[in-house]
Parts: sequence; C-alpha cells; structure tokens
Amino acid sequence: METTEFVNWLKSIKRLSRSQRDKLREKINGKAGKEKTGNDVVLTLIKQRLNNKPVCPHCKETELYRWGKSNELQRYRCRQCNRTFNAFTGTPLARLRHKDKWLKFEQTMNDGLSLRKSASVCGIAVNTSFKWRHRFLQLPATTQSDEVGGKAEVNETNFMSSFKGYHHLPKTPQKNAGNAAKRNFSKK
Repeated sequence: METTEFVNWLKSIKRLSRSQRDKLREKINGKAGKEKTGNDVVLTLIKQRLNNKPVCPHCKETELYRWGKSNELQRYRCRQCNRTFNAFTGTPLARLRHKDKWLKFEQTMNDGLSLRKSASVCGIAVNTSFKWRHRFLQLPATTQSDEVGGKAEVNETNFMSSFKGYHHLPKTPQKNAGNAAKRNFSKK
C-alpha cells in the first residue's frame, strides 16, 4: 500500500461506526474483541440499557426520535414535550466526564482504596474522585430490594444509659462511660 493510500485509509477510520471499529480492532489484534477500552465497554452497557424502548425522563412518553449524538452517546427528542435527553439524563451519572476511567474507578472502590489513592490510580483530581464516589453510590442507596429472602436472626444488644445534655442528673457524671454492667439498659 502506498503512503497516500494509507493516509486516506487512516482518515476514513474516523467515519466508521462503533461496531465497525470493534471489528477492525478484532482483526488487528487477532482476538475476538478482547482489547476494548473502558469507554467502549461503558457505551456498550449504556446501549444495552436502552435496547428496550427508551422513555423520556421528563414526561415518560415513548414517542421519540433520534436527535444526533453527543460524546458518542445517542440523543433522543421527545415528540410530546420536545425536550432532548440521552441515556444518562435523570441518573446519577448525568454530566460526568471521563467515561473511559469509570470502570477503573469502580474497581478501586471495590478494592477499598481511599479517595486520594483512587484519584492517583485513575489519573483524576481528588475532587473528581470525591464527586464520582458519591454519584456512584447514590443509585444503590436509593434502590432497595423488593423482597427480603433467607433467614434473619436478631440477637440482644446492650446499650449504656447516657445522660448527656441533662441539667439535673440523677447521678454524678463519670469521666468515661465504661462498659455495661448488666444487659439491656444499664443503670450501673
């Protein structure tokens, strides 16, 4: 292949669709799609979420049409309210940048790394790390299981009596509370 032909071929890569780029990557690597970037994986997961009929997050209408792409994400426009949205609109991930680093950051969260260590591993600022951690934990905190399964056992718990904040104490205050002498609420 001549140099000019090769340069033209390289320029045409930018016009390829995501699936075409994946196939090209497979051919170059000689593997079946093993070398996907973090951004590709995240976008694939998002597309799977929207495969069943997308719904307008503003008015819950299903009459939509495609409205271009932004940052490699398909945008939609609602026929009812004429507002545009993408897969992240109305979710904790809305307006977050650096999608390619999300999976690595999620792994650092699973490993229990601190904010500073997570930020240095992912190559992001500490403030970004703080924002991401709160956003990533926002959805699991709000969603709860519909049904609790299995067995649960409740054991008794001992609590110390605390008179903190009382002006007229029934006993003289102690410097350190100590351990409960009796079960349940101890009067010590």
